[in-house]
Amino acid sequence: MNELDQNWITEGLIDFEYKKYKLLAYLQSCRESFHESKLYPPLGSLVKHYNNLHELNKSLDQLNAMFPKELRGFDFSKLRLEYERQRLEDENISTISEIMEYAMPTMKEVIDEGREIYDLVEKNIEISPVGIMPVYTQEGYLFMSDKHSTDVHVFQYQHSIIVRSEENLRSLSLEYIAHEVRSIANSFENIKLGLIQRFKNLPQPATYLCLSELRLPLLETLLPVTKRVLLTRIFP
Repeated sequence: MNELDQNWITEGLIDFEYKKYKLLAYLQSCRESFHESKLYPPLGSLVKHYNNLHELNKSLDQLNAMFPKELRGFDFSKLRLEYERQRLEDENISTISEIMEYAMPTMKEVIDEGREIYDLVEKNIEISPVGIMPVYTQEGYLFMSDKHSTDVHVFQYQHSIIVRSEENLRSLSLEYIAHEVRSIANSFENIKLGLIQRFKNLPQPATYLCLSELRLPLLETLLPVTKRVLLTRIFP
């Protein structure tokens, strides 16, 4: 993937055509990943860049708001003085503003393409318990597979809450444990029993199966989307 530096808009040559070229090359790389159904890291990177542009644009507006007003005239119909706020005049800042005006809606189009794929993936993920679920579900196992394959990727998960002053953030960490091949003799329930015999620290583990209707890249799409789905549906 053709990555874009975090400060791409303000570093290096401040030229509209040059920045446009860099942006379009990056967006084309993101689109190519999306066409291969690879959502991450492109989608997360795009959203971060878009948010950075939004914050930069807001900062420039705040900076311009600090400039003094200049008397422009008198409105006799409303019997009041009219003022015009002076603006920060700088060639580089004007170019950056022009770049942002082009970049934000262009970037938003590609973000929307990625989110459409994300929504499609999410709708085609089915999450169900494997075997009897214990009362304690904050850690356990996650099986990931799709309906077109016998491969089963086994992860150990741990759900935790990070307490901060403003809000509590939920986190789900995954550790890859094993690769299994599903069969009549090696069902999801049998895979779970094998894990219980192998790992004594979880004698009664909560176990979830994530089964995808679509064949998707595991690391770039299925895994990150499943984490978000689990945090939404299972650990709200």
